[in-house]
Amino acid sequence: MSVTIHEPARTVDVIHQTEVLVVGSGPGGLPAALAAARAGAEVTLVERFGCFGGNLTVVGVEGMHWYRHEKTVESGGIVREFEERAKEMGAAVPESQSLSYEIDSEGFKLVADRLVQMSPTFVRCCIGSSWHR
Repeated sequence: MSVTIHEPARTVDVIHQTEVLVVGSGPGGLPAALAAARAGAEVTLVERFGCFGGNLTVVGVEGMHWYRHEKTVESGGIVREFEERAKEMGAAVPESQSLSYEIDSEGFKLVADRLVQMSPTFVRCCIGSSWHR
């Protein structure tokens, strides 16, 4: 049995146009937005909190490469770049149970900001309820 809801047509103002819209800047959204920007797309990144990073910065999840041990396959990519950049910027320390690094949630806010600022094709970012160029 199929249930449906009828919604009448309405006119909605378009407040922004973009080639790629990414909603959420966590460990999935931020790399997606950066990859699209690096490929030359005009990207709009929307984040509901006051900083980029999602669970890394808002919740305090400490790492993305917790699985890294001897003889494991490295994932690489932008997420590994997060860890490397965090180490360079003093926002990561060696993790005690693996070969990866713990990410400092407050420090990673600066890392994420820097990565976004280094992507020249980002047009706008919406953080909370404010638009930023």
